[in-house]
Amino acid sequence: MATRGRKRSKSSTVKSKTFRTKNNQARTVLIKPREAYTVSSIELAGSFSYAEAKKEYSRLRNIANKRLSRLAQAGYEYTDIYRANAGKYPAVRSFETPRQLYQQLSSLAWFISAKGSTVSGQKDTEAKIQATLTEHFGTPADMDLKKFGSFMEYMRAKYAGKQYDSERAAKIYRESLKKGITLKQLKYHQKVFYENSTRLTQMKNKVKGASRDRTARDFVSALKKRGSKRGNE
Repeated sequence: MATRGRKRSKSSTVKSKTFRTKNNQARTVLIKPREAYTVSSIELAGSFSYAEAKKEYSRLRNIANKRLSRLAQAGYEYTDIYRANAGKYPAVRSFETPRQLYQQLSSLAWFISAKGSTVSGQKDTEAKIQATLTEHFGTPADMDLKKFGSFMEYMRAKYAGKQYDSERAAKIYRESLKKGITLKQLKYHQKVFYENSTRLTQMKNKVKGASRDRTARDFVSALKKRGSKRGNE
């Protein structure tokens, strides 16, 4: 006979599909480690059977759609993570092959486990972005928090698992404003600017020997030339 007040076993705790946040709200999480959701793990290691994958996809799709709806209601439709996932996940019956299902299940797992997939995660990111702005630039009037946040999110995704310096990313964003480089141009040329952030800061806005301002292409060309010269020294 079971004793009242008996503690839950360790195994039953591990199998739990929810955890409690600081606000005491239950949030559904992945039922297996994130790496078990990759296509290779499913196909080669058998981390999910086909039937299990369909069931898990439907469960995560429901969670994802609710999160996307909340993000939109809270005004986060401009974020990269929202734009990359909104309308992306069809009903499970639409898949023609198991691989299509596994690929979308892997993508769903990434989205669900990403901090930016929730409103609270976005607010926390905004607070950190504001702190970065205040620490390095004070509170400049020409800094658009949404655009800056979008760029920082983009940079983190680009350099995931690599050496990433948020201060350097913030620095090149700030410098791009001074030099008339748009966010779209900055994202397109981010690798060159990120790797040469100090040199970019030191470069003059005007084209040498001309009256016109440099374009983003001019800056990239000049930075590459400087880099090639140093490589030949």
